This record gives sequence, C-alpha cells and structure tokens, in this order.
Amino acid sequence: MIELHARCVDDAHCRFHEGVTLNIELELRNGGSEPVSLPLEYIRQRGPSVRVHDNHTQRTTSLRTTLAAATLREQLQVLAPDQSIRFSIPVKPQDISRFALRPVDVSLEFSINLTPGLSGEDADMVSSRLRVVGAVGSS
Repeated sequence: MIELHARCVDDAHCRFHEGVTLNIELELRNGGSEPVSLPLEYIRQRGPSVRVHDNHTQRTTSLRTTLAAATLREQLQVLAPDQSIRFSIPVKPQDISRFALRPVDVSLEFSINLTPGLSGEDADMVSSRLRVVGAVGSS
C-alpha cells in the first residue's frame, strides 16, 4: 500500500506570504508489508499533478506538470516495506495569488500516478492535500 504525504518545509502551518515560494516536501511511502516495484526516477522527475482549490469560491485550477523521459517508466526500483522517498516541489506565489481571493485560503492537492502510461480507472493514483492560508499581515 503506497501512501503519499505532503508537508510545508519552511512553515508547518503552511502560511502564504506574498512573493514567497512555498517549499513542499512529498513523501512516497510503502505502508504495506510487501516490497513494491515503481518507476521512482520517472515519478521524481515528473513530479505530482497539482490542483489548487480556492476554499472561498470553490474554484479549482491545475498547475502545469513537468515532462519526464518516457524511457524512465520502464526503470523500476523496489520500495521495501516502511521505506520511502522524499522529494521537494516548489509552489510559486503567483500560482496561488493570481487565482485565490484574499485572504488566501486554498487547498493544494498533490496526486501521483503510480502506473504511468495508464489513465482513468486503470491508473493507480495516490494523493495528499495541504491547506494554505494567508499569513497575518499578508494581503
């Protein structure tokens, strides 16, 4: 059972400051009892799909994803039970401020397709969500 966890690196409360990039750490963890083979380098290079949801208006937008070499899909690595990999993803302030009302109150949803090349119901997806709110004194 693969799990995805997300956390803000610089501020445990995930407060949004105008002009400051949010540094997010994602952890992909094998919470099961069996080893799992995954294209970890492909996942790391591509990064997650990110959706920004404005909790005021209920509007949602998706951020652009990074491309990764398709050949990396075939390079499987084993993730042992209780083992995890971590990688960072920056969320630029304009990705939030151009979309969200003030005060900022958004949810960031990070999703990773564990079976690249498959989509829809055939895909094995994991996701995690963080709430980001405006810092006191931010407009």
